[in-house]
Amino acid sequence: MRISLLLCGILLSAYASRADRLTFDSAAAWESWEAPYGLVQIGDAGQLQLIKYRKNTNVIADAHLFTHKTKTRGDEIPGGIWEAGSGQATADRVIDGDPATFWKPDPDDVVGEWFVQLDLGRAVLAKEIRLKFPDQEGARPFKQFTVFIATGVTSDPLDDLFLFDPVYRTTRPNEESEISIPLRFTSQNTSQVLDPDLNVDPVEKDQYRLVQYINFTVEAIDLEGALAEIEVVGVGDNVSIGVDRRGFVIDGLTSVSNLSLFDANVNTNNAIAPVAFAGRERSWLEQGTWFYADLGAIFWLDEVFIYILKEQEGTAGFIAGPARGFTILGSDGTRSIGTELPVPEPFDYNELLFQPDNCPDCLHYLRYQFQAKRVRYLLWHVHSTSGWNSKWAELMLFSPGHPAEVTMRSNFIDLGEEAGDGRPKVIKSLNWDADLTTGARLQLRSRSGNTLSEVYDFYDRKGEQVTEEKWLSSPKVLRGEIDTSIVVGEDWDAWSEEYKSSDEAFKSQNPRRFVQLEMIISTDDPTVGPTVNALSIDFEDAFLQEAKGSILPRAARPNEDTRFTYTLWPKAEALDSGFDLLRFVLTEAAETNSVEITAAGLTIAPTSVEMLDDSLLVSLPAPIRGDSVQVSFITRVIENATVFSLDLGSSERPDTWQSVEAMQRRSNIVMLPELTGSGLLINDLQVPDVFTPNGDGVNDLFEVRFVAFKIADADPEVSVFDLAGRRRGSLITEQMGTQQRHTWSGRDDKGEQVEPGVYLLRIDLGADAGGDTATRVFSVAY
Repeated sequence: MRISLLLCGILLSAYASRADRLTFDSAAAWESWEAPYGLVQIGDAGQLQLIKYRKNTNVIADAHLFTHKTKTRGDEIPGGIWEAGSGQATADRVIDGDPATFWKPDPDDVVGEWFVQLDLGRAVLAKEIRLKFPDQEGARPFKQFTVFIATGVTSDPLDDLFLFDPVYRTTRPNEESEISIPLRFTSQNTSQVLDPDLNVDPVEKDQYRLVQYINFTVEAIDLEGALAEIEVVGVGDNVSIGVDRRGFVIDGLTSVSNLSLFDANVNTNNAIAPVAFAGRERSWLEQGTWFYADLGAIFWLDEVFIYILKEQEGTAGFIAGPARGFTILGSDGTRSIGTELPVPEPFDYNELLFQPDNCPDCLHYLRYQFQAKRVRYLLWHVHSTSGWNSKWAELMLFSPGHPAEVTMRSNFIDLGEEAGDGRPKVIKSLNWDADLTTGARLQLRSRSGNTLSEVYDFYDRKGEQVTEEKWLSSPKVLRGEIDTSIVVGEDWDAWSEEYKSSDEAFKSQNPRRFVQLEMIISTDDPTVGPTVNALSIDFEDAFLQEAKGSILPRAARPNEDTRFTYTLWPKAEALDSGFDLLRFVLTEAAETNSVEITAAGLTIAPTSVEMLDDSLLVSLPAPIRGDSVQVSFITRVIENATVFSLDLGSSERPDTWQSVEAMQRRSNIVMLPELTGSGLLINDLQVPDVFTPNGDGVNDLFEVRFVAFKIADADPEVSVFDLAGRRRGSLITEQMGTQQRHTWSGRDDKGEQVEPGVYLLRIDLGADAGGDTATRVFSVAY
């Protein structure tokens, strides 16, 4: 089964709108992204959108987009007019959507040839057939006719012979120009509403039937008779179509060929046949009576339909019994610590539906409706392995709207090729223009590198994959193709953190020649979907081809002034402009008058040195291109494994920064050995001895400062107690993080001024271990 939709994972090059901006805003550009098959579409203005799964639509209108395998006509036959016994030239008018056109049989043909047969291109769960007739001179509604339907099951393994059932027959001459034919199974079916609060029309609850072919047959000569339109109203678009191209299915040992359930083709089926053992009954897990499906994206699902073959239906044979008890579990991919389920990855699974053993009713057509749920992964399993011998043709899934979450990835974008010079670039930022209604989200991540590698897959003449060694040792006549895949090189970084806003600074390594982007489009409301109008990468020429550095000493004492020396080794080519700005990112402020610089062994006087927030900014008198540089300064290190980051810039391009990589692994990291294995958590505690909150403007605020080691996001409790142990007040947190600052006005928890006297200050970091508390004595005087 194949459906013709946009964006099927084709990799083409994107187009740059300017030399320093690469923009994705057209069908040609978006085609360079890999997307789950059939889930995104491109609008007329080049905007990227999630598709929307529909309900209650005329499934004939898009029948031509679906193709299927036949016994006699080929493997890729599109839906449409399957056959017309008479009036072949006008038969396609009954599906052209225009009620002003119509089909009339040739009056010279025998009435037995007065029929037209439609192919929906795939098996559809339908609720209604609508007939529309013209009513004008020479073209009136047919008076006597019969409407037949068929699921598409063939009764002959070598021929396209379908089993048709009548669903409507005139019992008196028809004069109506429109006729509605509700569709229902006649037996062995059930429709369940699993959520009591779900608003489902009781009439429509049981109005459904599986259909692929519709036959309209005229029963009596009618020279004015004509048919304008045949419409088939489907329950909804089938999410299962395309699972084979965007996801995968894993079979259990005694439940096999389950990918056939997701192809909308009732001539393919699975087989569920647990083995009977003497003695105790084996569980579904022991027997392997289960299957797992990855749908390839997270969907909003609100309905499931299962079609189970009967004995001797089509070519199923005699081993085709009804469904017994089973459960389907669903997951949206939320991680769990572990699982005992037979699934590739540990996710949280919840019950999607529970079907008790339905025999002796022995049902074959099962429909379930429920509140919309986020689902990507399915796990089906039986309750008991006893009594099963079943063949299922279809497991259809339906959605109330847009997919819940779709992940796309760009190809490897060669910025050097886009610029025409083959050189690494400084990637400044990612920019996007998106329409995000309430609940809709756009998430972006990046990674970058300078090299790409090739991976080879070897195949023999039969198309089976073999090792390179076996391929090389085989005779040439037995060798098959070699597939080449492009993968990231060793210098690529991991995927970055998520970008929070458009025009945010690039989060991956810089400068780099290649970049790859990952975009996650999601919605919490299936009725609305995000639209991405454009996505751009802004980049510029790098100051240097490469810049690496390291810090010394690599170890220091906690919270103690230390002179560090950062050595930079730049690598430049003739076209590189060099740098004259350095930006160090520090966890603690550096002493600006302590900065000393040498280049190629010569001392350089910086034109300016300043500390802005967490950055030490150093300006040089002239650009440097190829000489090694050493920058020395005094600062403190409080956190173990502190990274000393350096960015290079130019006064001519003040908004562009090029990051410096570590010369060797961890060579830009400083350790604090004294903290390793130590229980020291509170350091440099500063508490005034006397506090005088008398309103004279001097010493009216009690201020406590300290350093908190090894406590991520520490939120300490700092309180005041009297000598009897009664709590008298709490300090207000003024500064969080490693450097803590807390203040107190001298008022208790009721807002009243405390009496003069001696008090205790207590700090509690709330750590699980170590010296996380401290107590100090101070006095309040007036």
